[in-house]
Formats: sequence, structure tokens, C-alpha cells
Amino acid sequence: MSPAIRVLFIVAGASMLGLFFYKLIGPVGHWYELNFAKNDDDLSRAYTVAFAIQLGALPAGGWLGDRLFRKWQQKRLGRR
Repeated sequence: MSPAIRVLFIVAGASMLGLFFYKLIGPVGHWYELNFAKNDDDLSRAYTVAFAIQLGALPAGGWLGDRLFRKWQQKRLGRR
């Protein structure tokens, strides 16, 4: 049961952090598009950066989910 719960923690952490950055990047990208982008090259560069941030957020969220699982496991087993 523990490996399945660990995977759920990892997937939930990756999904939550990915969703957070997705919701954050959308308005920032729209603001950049309206105020600073001069041509399509600027927009493609901004979308590439946003995609890289999103890809970086997924493993970071998985790592945080794993850390939360380990803390939860320690509390459940009565260790500190």
C-alpha cells in the first residue's frame, strides 16, 4: 500500500505545482504580450521560457510530494 500512496503523493505534488505555475504564467504571458512583445519572435521566446518553467515545475513538485510523503510516513509511524 505504501508504494501506491507514495506515487499518489508524487503525482499530486507535481500536478499542484504545475497547475500553480500554469495559472501564474498565463496572466504574466498575456501582460508581456500586450506591453512588450514587438513581433512573433518575442512571443515565441516567451512561450519557450514559459514551457521551460512548466517543465521544471513538474519534477520540483514531484520532489516536494515525495518529501511530504516521507514526513507523513514518519509522523504515522511515530518517529521524528
